[in-house]
Amino acid sequence: MDQAQKPRIGIVEDDARVREALRKILETAKDMAFEKDWSNAEDALAGWKESCPAVVIMDINLPGVDGIECVRQLAMRFPASQFLMYTMHDDDQRVFDALKAGANGYLLKSAKPLEILTALRDLMNGGSPMSATIARRVVAQLRPSKPTEGLAEAKLTDREQEILQLLAEGLLYKEISMRIGISEAAIKQHIHRMYGKLHVQNRTEAVNKFFGR
Repeated sequence: MDQAQKPRIGIVEDDARVREALRKILETAKDMAFEKDWSNAEDALAGWKESCPAVVIMDINLPGVDGIECVRQLAMRFPASQFLMYTMHDDDQRVFDALKAGANGYLLKSAKPLEILTALRDLMNGGSPMSATIARRVVAQLRPSKPTEGLAEAKLTDREQEILQLLAEGLLYKEISMRIGISEAAIKQHIHRMYGKLHVQNRTEAVNKFFGR
């Protein structure tokens, strides 16, 4: 892939050692490239227009303006950018605050380098990657006490409902394909039709609508 065509990845992280580690991880990827990093939200907000990465890896616990507020402001101003929260925090409130602010994925800092790259690729392919423990928390918190009316109204097929449930659990397209025995291309077609029926743009919005929130 030509260097100019590679998706550009930004980093907002106050720990210099973590920033350096993430840069080195990105350097190993042939299908994406490091764009720029910032040590605080204020600098990121000021410099985003000039760089405008396709994806940013965002810490939550930043000095001054925190990562959740940074995502909220950037998501409103630059809707084409996507945000992968990268943090030590896995408490429910921070998770849901980040998702409500506009985060597209949520990864714990315990994730290994390959998991980080996989999460970035999944996000750029329309997914909403989450660490397994985070996905379970989201599903547990959003699980309704009775079947949602949204799905019936949207007239999703049984297969679409099955795929949506697996998306809510944080599975990647490849994992869903292996689980239900159809190709990744077919998975993407189902998801495209499902998003159209639900009038949503991404996995997070679909899950929220699925669970009636």
